Amino acid sequence: MSNRFFLDPVISAIDGDHVVLGGDEAHHFCRVMRGEVGDEIILFDGSGLCYRSKVESVDKTTVTARIVETLPDTIESPLRLTVATALPKGDRQRFLTEKLAELGVARLIPLRLERSVARADAAVAQRLRRYVVEAAKQCGRNVLMEITNEITLHELNHFLNSQNDVTKFLLHPLALGEVGQTTPQTILAKELPKQLAVLVGPEGSFTDQEIETALSFGFQPLHLGARILRTETACIAAAAVFLAGLGK
Repeated sequence: MSNRFFLDPVISAIDGDHVVLGGDEAHHFCRVMRGEVGDEIILFDGSGLCYRSKVESVDKTTVTARIVETLPDTIESPLRLTVATALPKGDRQRFLTEKLAELGVARLIPLRLERSVARADAAVAQRLRRYVVEAAKQCGRNVLMEITNEITLHELNHFLNSQNDVTKFLLHPLALGEVGQTTPQTILAKELPKQLAVLVGPEGSFTDQEIETALSFGFQPLHLGARILRTETACIAAAAVFLAGLGK
C-alpha cells in the first residue's frame, strides 16, 4: 500500500520543518493504513515539491510529521501535454482521468461540443480532481494534472493561443483520410515541442463544422491507426505514444 499522502493546502499546513496532515489523508493514514508514530511517509503538494517525513504525533483528525528530506522531482515529463476532449459517460470518466494522470498529462480540458454525451459541471470537475490526486499518489507523480472547467472549441483555441508555442493536433482520421495527416512517429523523430495539445471528439464524433473550425484554428490532423477508437481510448493512446515515447 502506498505511503504517499497529498498535502491539500486547504486542510494541511507546513510550518518550518513540520507538516500537519488533515482531512481524508489523515484518516487514511490512521484508519486505513493503521499508521503509527515513527512511520516514514512521503508527502507531496501537487506542485512538484515532495518530502520524506517521519510521523511524530497522531490524533483523531490530524497527523503531524517532521520533514527529513526534500526530494527532487525526477519523473515529471519535459513535455507539457494538454488533452482536450468531450467527456465520456459514467465510470469511463474516472478511467480516462486516472490513466491520463498516470501517463503524465499536464492538463485535461473537458469540451462542450455539439455531440457531447456528458457535461462537466463544477461537481463533475471537482470529482475528476479527486481522481487525479488518487492517481498521483499511486503512480508517484508530485505534480497534479490540471482539470479545467468545461469550455467550447472557440474558447479552447483562445486559451491555447494564450500559451507559449503550443503545437495543436486533431484526432479524426476517418473524416480527414490520409491526406495531410501526420503520425506520432513523425513528430517524435523531430525536435519535440515543449507544449503540445491533442483534440479528441465525443462518442458521436465531431460535426463537419467542428472539423472545419479546428482546422481553421491550426490544429493538424493526427493519425493513430486504422481502427476506430473510443473517446477515452484515443486520449490515452495519444498520451501514451507521446509521453512514453520520451521515456518519461
